[in-house]
Amino acid sequence: DKEDKTSTKWLLDQKRIGDRAAEIFQPNKAVAQGIPDSTSCTVSFQVVDKEGNAVSFVNSNFAGFGTGIVPDGCGFTLQNRGFGFNVDDPNHPNSLQPNKRPYHTIIPGIITHHDEDEENGKDLLYATISNMGGYMQPQGHMQLTVDMVAGGLDPQAAIDQPRFCIVDGTQAGTVLLEDGVDPNVVEDLQRMGHNMTPRVSGYDRSAFGRAQIIRRNRDTGVLWAGSDGRADGCAMGY
Repeated sequence: DKEDKTSTKWLLDQKRIGDRAAEIFQPNKAVAQGIPDSTSCTVSFQVVDKEGNAVSFVNSNFAGFGTGIVPDGCGFTLQNRGFGFNVDDPNHPNSLQPNKRPYHTIIPGIITHHDEDEENGKDLLYATISNMGGYMQPQGHMQLTVDMVAGGLDPQAAIDQPRFCIVDGTQAGTVLLEDGVDPNVVEDLQRMGHNMTPRVSGYDRSAFGRAQIIRRNRDTGVLWAGSDGRADGCAMGY
C-alpha cells in the first residue's frame, strides 16, 4: 500500500521521526535537505484566558496581496494558499484532490505538558507560540521551545535571543546568523562546513520571523507573555 504522507498518523509516527532525525542529523557535519522558498505576508495573535483555554492563530493571504481579488463591499483580498498545490503530478503527496489542504507554512503552535493529568485537575497548557515568517516558522518554534524548556528562559527572553535561519534548505545553502551570536559559535559551525552569513542585522533580520508567546504557570495560573521586537506586536493583559 502506498504511504499517505499527508495523514497525521504518518506525520506523527515516532519511529519515522526518529529514523528521519538520524538520517539528517550529524553532529560534526553540516547536513540539510529540501529546497524551500522564502516569503512572508502573515499576522499572528495568541490568546489565553484565566482557565487556561488558549488560541494560537496565524493568518496569511500569501504572496503579499493573495489572489488580488477583493470581495464587493469588503476591504481585504482573498487568500491564495491554493497556489501551494501540485497540479502537474496526480501522484504527488501535495496533488490537488478533494478534501485536501495545500502544503503551506502557516504553523500556529500550542505546547502542552506531557503527563496529561486532566483527572487530577492539572492544566495541560504550557504555552501558545508562533514565529511568523515563511520557512522560518518551524525553525523558530524549535529555537524558542528549546530556549524556554531546556534553557529556562521566560518568553520575552527566548524571543530576544539571536536566531539562525537556514534560507533555502540545501546542503550548500546559506545559514543566516543574527547579530549577537557568539563569534566562537560561528567559527565552530564554519569548521563543520556550514555556509554562514553571520551578524545579520537591521531590516535583514526580517528573515528570522516575528514571534509571539504566552506561557502559563501550571500551579498559579499566572500568564507570562512575550512579543517580538523585530516587528510591531505587543504583549497585553486583559
